[in-house]
Amino acid sequence: MDRYNERLVYGKPEPKTKVKLGIAMFIIAASFAVMMAITMLAFIVFVIAVVFFMKTMDWMNLEYEYTLTNGDIQISKIAAAKTRKEVMTINLKDIKLLNSTFDERVKNDLDRREKLEVLDFTEQVKDVEYYAVYVNSTGNGYDKLVVLDLDENCLEHMKVYLKSKFAVKNYKKEVESSKEETKLN
Repeated sequence: MDRYNERLVYGKPEPKTKVKLGIAMFIIAASFAVMMAITMLAFIVFVIAVVFFMKTMDWMNLEYEYTLTNGDIQISKIAAAKTRKEVMTINLKDIKLLNSTFDERVKNDLDRREKLEVLDFTEQVKDVEYYAVYVNSTGNGYDKLVVLDLDENCLEHMKVYLKSKFAVKNYKKEVESSKEETKLN
């Protein structure tokens, strides 16, 4: 029987998106000034810059979707709830370990980044527990450390398939304690 689980989380816009947004705003302002002084060419540049700006603005509203199927993880990037792009797929056989970002080993690996390619598909909020998936290298020599925002259902799903490679401890207690706090309030 196949198991399937899906989770959608908000992501932080990439720095290059903010740079593109700044470039687009500069081009709009400059071409508007030129358009007032010169010809139709400035108007065409202005229209192109506005289209570029609108396309870039879509990527400011960024979400990541994790689809878990029989232990495999597919990660997609969604912009403005309308543009979807598959970022990567992690096969179950390539996963070396799944652990919390609060674990000392994971913290050290996130700080060093010398022999690992770190890919963060979360909202990147400080002091929030995320989960690190260590993935075997695929030819470039560097293993990957993929950071994900998994909920209890996703962790249960992965625990079934990873067995000894699943190193997360106490994830149910955190969810249960937050449920108890909600009941008390």
